[in-house]
Amino acid sequence: MKAHGYGDVERCNVVCPTLPVLPDEIVIEILVRLPVKSLLQFKRVCKSWRILISSSQFAIHNFRQRCSADRHLPSRLVYANKSYNHCGFGFLPLQPLFKNPSATTPVVSFDMGYCIGGIVIRGSCNGLLCLHHLGSRCFCLWNPCTGAASQWIHIKFVTSLTYFGFGYDHVHDKYKLVTAHRQDLIRIYTFGANSCTLGPNFDHPAVGLSGNIGKYLSGTGTLNWMAKVKEKNWVILSFDLPNETFGQVSLPYLSGHNTCDPELQILRNCLSFTIDHKDTVLDVWMMKDYGVWESWTMISRVNLWCPYHNYPLTPLSIWGHDVLLLMLPDRRLVLYNSDTGLFHYPLIDSSSDSILSPIYVCYKRNSLRTFFVYHDSLVSPP
Repeated sequence: MKAHGYGDVERCNVVCPTLPVLPDEIVIEILVRLPVKSLLQFKRVCKSWRILISSSQFAIHNFRQRCSADRHLPSRLVYANKSYNHCGFGFLPLQPLFKNPSATTPVVSFDMGYCIGGIVIRGSCNGLLCLHHLGSRCFCLWNPCTGAASQWIHIKFVTSLTYFGFGYDHVHDKYKLVTAHRQDLIRIYTFGANSCTLGPNFDHPAVGLSGNIGKYLSGTGTLNWMAKVKEKNWVILSFDLPNETFGQVSLPYLSGHNTCDPELQILRNCLSFTIDHKDTVLDVWMMKDYGVWESWTMISRVNLWCPYHNYPLTPLSIWGHDVLLLMLPDRRLVLYNSDTGLFHYPLIDSSSDSILSPIYVCYKRNSLRTFFVYHDSLVSPP
């Protein structure tokens, strides 16, 4: 068959003579909607399917189709657990966690093996993880579904004061890593080309950034950090990956006394942030239209049952209109129902990995344990 837009492929010979042959366009439309696990198996059906499924255009089309279908709930959370010489990664499926929290949700973990210095995740985009090997200061892109990885690139001047951002430049089809050292020396690394260029300085020098990992917002091609531009004035600092320029997104007007700095998140592919009021309530805001100030909406108010002082709850995902998945400062997960005001601890089988155990407290600026929203994909690193 000839798959329009994916290159020329021969018609698959594995066809039962008693069954009608589907048109090529229908076959492609069926395959492009299937999960990655099934597609990896179907590559063995015949040569034409292997060529089709292996093409980069098909991989992107499949990824966008499934993200569009599941836009209200990402498929999984990916986590990393780092020690000095050992790394553990894994996945936590979200749909069973929300739909039936009373049933045990298994953690799918996999061992990265012995690694002096440890490996952490610096971002997730298009099914690719940006891995940072702390010992060598090297970075690479890795697809955990296919096992494909890019070459490691070395980053200079990586210190505890370095801010990171990883995302996709959809205009030039490039994956970029942005680093900021002491907030005034911007370097932009391009994977595949292994190139490094100096970026622009911040238009309005920030007093401080809240969190050292920039949040990538797909569809906009932007990396975003929460930044303090004056003593008490917070904005969202945005970096446009295609144009390599900085901009700002204003926060809504906030009233009352805030006991914590605002924390930036991405929920349903929208900019979101949380703000803690006097250790009694946590407000969750969402910008439904990127860059449109009037679209800021408070989507939930979480009544805190105990104070967390300088370590607020972190929303990771949302189900429907009222159920939030929150991460506690000790890295336990809890579901909060905005309608009822009730908390529920889901049953999670973490016997294969201690990352979700509440034994070790992981504070705000400690990156030993990190969670990222993840969608499965066939996308190959450059």
